[in-house]
Amino acid sequence: MDDERDDASRELVRTVPGTAVEDPRPDAATEAAVRRALGARKPIGVRRTPETTTPDSPGPTPEIVDRLDLLSEALTPEVVALTVLWLGGTRRASPQTRIAYADDLLLWADWARRELGRDRFALDLTRAEVTMWLTQQQDAGAAESSVARRLSTLSSLYRYAASWGLQVVSPISDDDHRPKFRRGRRATSARVLEADDVRAIVAAATDVRDALVVGILFTGALRVSELCAANDADRQDEGRRTWLVITRKGGLQVRVPLETTVAELLDLYVAIRPRWTGTGPAPLIVDATGQRLDRHDVTRMLRRLAKAAGIPRPEKVTPHALRATAITDQKRRGLGAEDIQELSGHADVRTVMIYIDDDGRSERVAAITDDLGRVMSAVPRHLRRPN
Repeated sequence: MDDERDDASRELVRTVPGTAVEDPRPDAATEAAVRRALGARKPIGVRRTPETTTPDSPGPTPEIVDRLDLLSEALTPEVVALTVLWLGGTRRASPQTRIAYADDLLLWADWARRELGRDRFALDLTRAEVTMWLTQQQDAGAAESSVARRLSTLSSLYRYAASWGLQVVSPISDDDHRPKFRRGRRATSARVLEADDVRAIVAAATDVRDALVVGILFTGALRVSELCAANDADRQDEGRRTWLVITRKGGLQVRVPLETTVAELLDLYVAIRPRWTGTGPAPLIVDATGQRLDRHDVTRMLRRLAKAAGIPRPEKVTPHALRATAITDQKRRGLGAEDIQELSGHADVRTVMIYIDDDGRSERVAAITDDLGRVMSAVPRHLRRPN
């Protein structure tokens, strides 16, 4: 079995007949840059114990490992080298994009290990194997958007390998594997709360950090990845206003203002923040052990606060729910599409229009139906229900 896998790994570096290409190997500077961009995370499948759901009782913390080291353990050496070059390219300049791609590859490798018995992941999946993966994802109730993103990650890496002249064939088929999307909000879209619900969540916070996280996400309508990636040095104080430099999708850096109370909470938090224990720039917000806060930490925090606040279905309260709620709230209060786009950082105004068009859609359609129903006054009286 190992010999077969070695043969498959060597297939990756064969060139297409008639072409001459160099072996894809990153230089030390590119590898170091990618390592810094990817940061660290808990290994796939490692979960915190229930005790870590409260700041006062963190419990044992799983080991945090550099993503690049996790990739080196999960992928063949040839695919690791290709992945470093792929993630180091300018088309994937956003740290959030690089991290998402790396995490998706780790998920693919973990699946191949568990379901296909492959110790190391190589670009040799078959169409039937991808179909099996897709069936399992659907049976598990995975969101269409997540399925599409993971397929796109793998497809992009295959295209990149082919651009080097490597003899690989993507196993992903548009006919068999690509989910079909309907624009607009779906059942799997982020839940939209009322502003009073968010106020109740804030009131339920017993920790400065928790109130700060909710405040930044909601008042800034931030993506959770933007908050988690923020560093202490990204804070800027100018007069009476505090700003936070965040990196949007695509690598664009912008300054967002912090609401006055949120800025005060940040001052309080910085004074008691656990000491940063990692390498590189110090994060703006850390967990109870001094590690960079990640989106899973924030999700657990919000669900705990939502449950304490008595919010129905607290398991549906996510970081993106706060973002969607902030955008929808401002739409209802009369903010225009261009201002909503500026607030949310959406690159495409059509995405903004989803929030604008879908808010209250059911009520509007019902009102139209009732208006058209004026002809029904002609129904003979004897056919109507007796009063």
